[in-house]
Amino acid sequence: MKVFCFISILLWASPLVAQEPAITITGAVVDSASGERIPYASVSIVGTLAGTMADVNGYFILRNVHPENASVRASAVGYQSKDFRVERHGDEPVIMNLKIPESPMTMPTVEVVGKSVTGTAGTTIITPTQLQNTTGIFKNDVVQYVTQLPGVVTVSGISSQYYVRGGGPDENLVLLDGMQVYNLSHAFGLLSFVDPMIVKVANFSVGGFQSEYGGRLSSVFDIQTIDGDKNEFKAKGTFDLLSTDALLTGPLFGDGNSSFVAFYRRPLFQNTLQKFYSLGLPFDYDDGFAKATVDFPGQGHVNAEYMTSGDRVRQQSVDEPDFTWGNNSGAVSGSFIVGDQFDLKFSISYTSYRAEQLPKQSQDVGYQLDEITTPSFYGDVTSFSDSRDQFDLGLLFTFPTYNYTFTNKYGGSIQENVPEIEPQIWTKYIFNPQGRFSFEVGLRSDMQRTFQRLAGAPGGYLPEPRITVTVKPEDQIALYANFGIYHQRIMDLNDENLVFTPFDVLAPLPENNGDEASNQYVLGCKMEPTILTSVKIELYYKTLSNLAEVNLDKVYDYESDFIFGTGSAYGADVSVKYDAGESFYIQGGYSYSYTTRSFSGETYFPRYDVRDQLNLSGGVEPLKDLWFRARLKLTSGLPYTPVSGYFGTIQFDPSDLPSYTNQALYAQALFGKINSARLPGYKSLDLSASYDLNLGWTSFNLQGTLINLLDTKNVFYINNITGNVVYQLPTIFNLSLGWNF
Repeated sequence: MKVFCFISILLWASPLVAQEPAITITGAVVDSASGERIPYASVSIVGTLAGTMADVNGYFILRNVHPENASVRASAVGYQSKDFRVERHGDEPVIMNLKIPESPMTMPTVEVVGKSVTGTAGTTIITPTQLQNTTGIFKNDVVQYVTQLPGVVTVSGISSQYYVRGGGPDENLVLLDGMQVYNLSHAFGLLSFVDPMIVKVANFSVGGFQSEYGGRLSSVFDIQTIDGDKNEFKAKGTFDLLSTDALLTGPLFGDGNSSFVAFYRRPLFQNTLQKFYSLGLPFDYDDGFAKATVDFPGQGHVNAEYMTSGDRVRQQSVDEPDFTWGNNSGAVSGSFIVGDQFDLKFSISYTSYRAEQLPKQSQDVGYQLDEITTPSFYGDVTSFSDSRDQFDLGLLFTFPTYNYTFTNKYGGSIQENVPEIEPQIWTKYIFNPQGRFSFEVGLRSDMQRTFQRLAGAPGGYLPEPRITVTVKPEDQIALYANFGIYHQRIMDLNDENLVFTPFDVLAPLPENNGDEASNQYVLGCKMEPTILTSVKIELYYKTLSNLAEVNLDKVYDYESDFIFGTGSAYGADVSVKYDAGESFYIQGGYSYSYTTRSFSGETYFPRYDVRDQLNLSGGVEPLKDLWFRARLKLTSGLPYTPVSGYFGTIQFDPSDLPSYTNQALYAQALFGKINSARLPGYKSLDLSASYDLNLGWTSFNLQGTLINLLDTKNVFYINNITGNVVYQLPTIFNLSLGWNF
């Protein structure tokens, strides 16, 4: 009888155990030493195939976890995997702060796309480890890494101004912790103001970007900065022949949940490059960055930060103008996990940008001003379902004011002060993000432009659809297709044919002419045949409409300030990477592109239309902590407008006609078809060697870099009037010393 009763109790209780509801696990993956949250870390249920990927802030949500799965595993590139036991408390969500230690071994890098491994077209995640493999005149410059990616073009080997898949420089959106950046360049493009020491992760999209990004046609460069060390004070910096910088970080309140970052950089010798750089430009600049972070472990955080940068160029010749430009931005932002289903992000920011061209005695150069202020508010809510589908709803309200003055070659001036209101909202649904078949559907609306369209007013357009479909026939292969419509309401007032510009004068398009627009199509394939190897191939096609340019030939007041045209671009990008981690890596990228633009009945190749481009880079560690790295860049020639001939003109005073016969002839150039000729191709081989010295309490890094080792005579531009050829950088050596306490 007792046995019967015992068995009866077990049979009665077992269904209750089996039916015990699943729970949700939320939290963050963090560095066990510094307390820094780790972006895009992997979180999985031990013993199952279930798992998810942490977001850019290191937060994750795991839904529908059953009681029998008692442990979760956290892992990330450069960190040791670690298992954590789940301590369940009834049906309540479990909050976990998963602290994992840094790995002594440098594991192969893994490319993560968007928030899932299955794919978003054209997107690359850039980590500090990858930046260490960049070879450039300035150590590990962030933009120099970007210019080595397929689909990205520069008009010189040293410029931080880049062009993406047939788009102009004004078509690139740059965000620093959500704050808009209007000019990345320092020292006329020799480097960018975003120092790699402050970068935690960057998301760079060359096309097909998701619905949370808008207002640009070509690319998105979304940079997230470090939060700082929450446990101990640290300092590091670098000295080289061109500049110096320093960073200090540590706990803010000493509670293990707060931190600060302070950073400063400036050049050491402003005139160092004059003997090398063909333009002989002295430069001066400075950067500052400060950030405070307060964490609520496993639940969220709040940041407050400020960034400043400024450039000053004082030219000795009275016929050459001086230049100044600078950025100042501040923001309060945060990210929180709400309940067991929602990830909430917000940001309130203010950005101020000012650039001036200051003429002196020259009558051929006019005053130019570009001033933009942008207060903005951003909010985004992501909802995770039991099946791990994701639904996003977000908004971005910006209130930019454009104050600009532009002078054309005839002395005509455009001067405006234009306040704008840009209310934007988007939604996105991702179905089965880690399955064999997944898709992402997004819709972005500029509410002002949508209302204009619905009301029948000129200049409006309907919400922009963004669609990505991904198929994974095998675990190591992902095939994807993307379609998107994009708009932007700003334009570049500079002459498209200028080879060298210190900054772009950005202005809003005339209200009644509508926005620039682009329809984009992408087909791609990503393969990982081995854990060390990855291959990605993308084909793209873009149509461009309502493109705006300033009317540089305007002479009379009745003529229009702007002209409008169309364009198209298509091409293929291929990237291959083999990374053996500790001892060896090699990677390469090839791009083929074909870009045209049509204005005033004339179709031509824009100045950044590079037909073929090849980038190869690699590194080897023959001895512990000793690295040799190399980069080879080959591109076909850039377009330029040739001179067809010259004709004589006589300049005389109409009030003194008898003097007509005494005047000499002046040669006037007659130009051929715009950009119908091409410069010779570009090639450069760069080498670097670095050694890490660890002394326990401190460490040093010594690096030497040779730019253009073969001293190739790469043409920068040809003076159409004199025929003189201006070359880019010859062989340059730079030595840097990094320190870390």
